[in-house]
Amino acid sequence: MVKIVIALLLTVSLNANFKKDCVACHKSKGVSLRKAFMDALLVYGGKKNFKTALFYYCKNPVIFNSVMDEDLVKKYTPLKPITIDDDELKKLLDEYWEKFKVIGNLK
Repeated sequence: MVKIVIALLLTVSLNANFKKDCVACHKSKGVSLRKAFMDALLVYGGKKNFKTALFYYCKNPVIFNSVMDEDLVKKYTPLKPITIDDDELKKLLDEYWEKFKVIGNLK
C-alpha cells in the first residue's frame, strides 16, 4: 500500500466528531490537516483512492504506509489503530474530503 499521511485520529473516541477529535488532535500535535490532505491527495490523486487508502491507514497505521514527513513519523509512531466503527470512520473521511477538497472550494 502506498504511503498516506495522518497522525489524524490518534485518540478518536467511539462517537467520533471531526472538529472535536480530528481537528483538536491535529492542532494539539501541530500537524496541519490541510497539509496532510494535500500530501495524501498528491499520492492518491482522487476521492475514491484517497478515502480508501486513508480508511485502511486509520485501521492499520504502519510507518511504511505513511506519507508524513520523516520528523512526524519519528515523533508520532507507532500510531494506534482507531477504535471507531467503519461507518463512523467513513463519515469522518467524507467530512475531511468535503472540507479540504480543491474542486468546488476555490473562490
